[in-house]
Amino acid sequence: MMRIIRANIFGFGQWVDYSLEMPKEGPVFIYGENESGKSTFHQFILFMLFGMPPKQRKYYQPKTSSKLGGQLVLYDSYIGEFTIERFDDKYNGAAICFMDSGETFDESWLKERLKGMNPKTFAAIFSFSALDLNHIQQMNEEDLGEVLLSIGLTGSDHIYQVEKQLDARLSELFRPQGKNPIINKQLQQLNDLAEQLQNNLKEEASYRKKHIEAERLLNHLEELQLEKQEAEREKNYLSKQRTALPVIQEYQYLILKQQDYLEELAFPENGLERLEKIKDELRPLESELAVLKDNQSRSTEQLKALEKQRISKDVLQEIKDKQQAAERYIVLENHIAELQTKQAALKKDIAEELDYLHINLSHPDLDEIALPFYIEETWKQLKSDKEMLALESANLQSEERGLIEEQKYLENELNYQVSTLLSDEKAATMKNKLNQGKEYAQLERLHEASIQKGQHFEKEKEQKLKGTNRIFRGSMLLFAVGMIAAYFTDQRSLYGLSFIIFIIGVTQWFLTKQNIKQLERMLQSPITLERKEQLSPEELLAIERQLKEEADKHDEMERLQTALESQNIKLLKWAEKNRIFLEKDKRYLQQLEEQYTLYPYLKQINLSYWPEYYQRLKSLLKWNEEYNQTAVQINDMYNEQKQLKKAIISSMGMIFLEKQEKDIVRILADIQNLLKVEQETKQRISHYNEMLSEVHEKIHNLEKRMSVYTDEMNQLFAIAHTNSEEEFYKRANAVAEKAKLESALEMTKRQLDTAFPNNTWKVFIHEQFDALELQQLQEALEVNITSFDGSIEASRTQLAEINAELKRLESSDAHSEKIHQFEIEKEKLNRLAKEWAMIKAEKEVLAETKENYRDKYLAKVMEETAHFLNTVTAGKYVSVYSPENKEPFRLMAADGLRFTVNELSQGTMNQLYVSLRLAISKVMAESHQLPFLLDDAFVHFDEVRVKRMIKVLAETAAEQQVIMFTCKNDVRDACEQLHIRCIEL
Repeated sequence: MMRIIRANIFGFGQWVDYSLEMPKEGPVFIYGENESGKSTFHQFILFMLFGMPPKQRKYYQPKTSSKLGGQLVLYDSYIGEFTIERFDDKYNGAAICFMDSGETFDESWLKERLKGMNPKTFAAIFSFSALDLNHIQQMNEEDLGEVLLSIGLTGSDHIYQVEKQLDARLSELFRPQGKNPIINKQLQQLNDLAEQLQNNLKEEASYRKKHIEAERLLNHLEELQLEKQEAEREKNYLSKQRTALPVIQEYQYLILKQQDYLEELAFPENGLERLEKIKDELRPLESELAVLKDNQSRSTEQLKALEKQRISKDVLQEIKDKQQAAERYIVLENHIAELQTKQAALKKDIAEELDYLHINLSHPDLDEIALPFYIEETWKQLKSDKEMLALESANLQSEERGLIEEQKYLENELNYQVSTLLSDEKAATMKNKLNQGKEYAQLERLHEASIQKGQHFEKEKEQKLKGTNRIFRGSMLLFAVGMIAAYFTDQRSLYGLSFIIFIIGVTQWFLTKQNIKQLERMLQSPITLERKEQLSPEELLAIERQLKEEADKHDEMERLQTALESQNIKLLKWAEKNRIFLEKDKRYLQQLEEQYTLYPYLKQINLSYWPEYYQRLKSLLKWNEEYNQTAVQINDMYNEQKQLKKAIISSMGMIFLEKQEKDIVRILADIQNLLKVEQETKQRISHYNEMLSEVHEKIHNLEKRMSVYTDEMNQLFAIAHTNSEEEFYKRANAVAEKAKLESALEMTKRQLDTAFPNNTWKVFIHEQFDALELQQLQEALEVNITSFDGSIEASRTQLAEINAELKRLESSDAHSEKIHQFEIEKEKLNRLAKEWAMIKAEKEVLAETKENYRDKYLAKVMEETAHFLNTVTAGKYVSVYSPENKEPFRLMAADGLRFTVNELSQGTMNQLYVSLRLAISKVMAESHQLPFLLDDAFVHFDEVRVKRMIKVLAETAAEQQVIMFTCKNDVRDACEQLHIRCIEL
């Protein structure tokens, strides 16, 4: 049994420097959501076991690392624990295997452990995913047999390839119904040659006589064809006239009737419909016009009455002016109250802010203070410089301490490495011992191989001598027989053939003897081993490990020396940074003194608060400016109020006749009431004016619209040359009758044009035709044409026969060559037939082999499949039958009913496929103890069957490692309920 213990991924796809430990017992469930790398991990396992082509490896090159490869630690029940290591940039992706004992093996050893298994066969037996679940519907008897054959042949697909090659070669050689295969072509060629030979023997006719006869027949045939064409044209013409006779007569009748309408009748297009449409449009417009004129009259009378109630324009203007003055007075009074409130609030805020700041400034002092626009940025910069300088100072001190500590650490490490180094003499001695040990081991292997070759050579020598002697005796016998036959038959060629056989036999016997002697001399000089003091494999491994550690120490010393040089450069850079820092600090102190000189009160404030104080001082100055502006506005408003009140009181006598009052509010109310009444009267007048304008506009539009229809009606009458509707209707009837006649005449012309193109019908259209006479003429022409056809066919047949004979006569000089070619092609057919028979026999043997392997494993696979399906479905299905005679899988339920795979639900089909793959894997596990990989195989399983399938996998995992990749939460939950560990990526 082979199990995966641990996977160390140095770089593969999205996995970089990742390690995963597999449970030692039970099934392995690996959970991860989509895009989490499950499929990539699956491919990593296949890569470590079987490798990948360079183009496929390139696809899994990590984006964040230059490494591609890793290690896979496995346990084999026969040899124990070993590690497979593969890297893209080492040995072209080949595997290196390490045992716990320190032994190292290459790719061929791994293939031996896998017993010839390749990726394709592994995927067919020990691995499948959700994409493979639907294959159960298409799987037939032949497909299942191929899988079982692969099992019987331990994963090899050579027989499958040989079978395909045999089928291809058989199809290439012969097919019963084909034309392109080689034997088919050869048979056809032999048949053709035989016919040609027979025809050449029967050739007797005279070539010249037949040639003259062919020319005569060709001329006669052309004359007959011309006469036939002329008769057919005449017949077709008569046939068209007979067919078109009713149309011709109809045309002649319409031409005669057209004489009654020679006068041109002018009438508008669609005149009747247009007239009726105009009349329908005018009726509602006339009714609407009468209603509008009545409304116009009533609105005019009401407008005249309202005009008499209005105030004169001079008085109205005076009232509006006084209204505006009174409203302005009241607005000023409200503004004054608001400004006074605002002024008091500003004064209070300024006092409170000055008290909060504690900078010895009074309210009047604010008028003397001015802050430039750039001073805020200056103060912010000073604050920022102070903070940056403090931070930079702390960083420089921390950096100095770190650099000094790092330098001390590197110096100590370097001294330690120097102290642990071996002396040069001791290191050289160890290297010599290691090289001598490896050379002796190599010589031992060569010595053992030489001894084995010597033992094998003795057996080969005896076999070769026997074979050589048999060939020699056979050649002597053939030589004697040939000489005797040549003597009695007097054929010189047999003498030469006998001597050739004699020379071949003697030469073969002599060369074999020489070859054996030469090999004996080589094997008699064995490899000698010098017996020196040899080291054990453990001692050689210890020396090799110690030399590697020594090399690592030298590398570490070089790295430490480089790091020390880099550290010194960093200290020089730190000194330069410190000098720049001191210059910055000096500039900062100079700028601070300048601000103290310009604004002495800043000395009482911490620099960190200067920006905040700037904002508060700016707000104070703004409030003070607003306070001064408010005082000016209040004074201006008082003066404007006095002038307005004086003007309103002095002019009220012009507006009101009653006693004048001093209260501005009462005066404004009276003015507003008077203006309200005037405004209402004005609005009513405006309303009536708008109504009259709309009515007038509507009347104008209606009359305009009606004039359009009236004009259109008059235009219709003018076109028809009529003055009334009655005359118009009479003219319409006459025009319709004429149009109908012209339409019928035009249709008749089109029919004649179709039958007689290019206006040929106009030649005979005025003639009088008799149908019986036309029929008699046509029948006579048909008899002539039939006679011509018979003569032409007889001439053609006679001409074809003469031409064929002429061609055969021209090629008759190749008769002897055809005989020779026939014999050659016949021999070639015999060779091809022998080859086809041999391949056919080989294919039948191979088919029998496949049948035996399928029969050997099929029953066992179906039994295991039924067991697994019965467990998953809780006994619902008890038997599974394999595909036969192109029928799909069949299942028998517990109640005895049978179902084909196409009659099952999607979930049951998937469960059948999973059970089949588990059964195949179990059968295969008898010869291949490899892990079984599944990728989301429970897509259509419900929660209950998921739990059952997990139990089946747990049962299988007792004899074979099972690894399942899934993204389904129900699988993870089922594992938790069954207390099975589920690894999350």
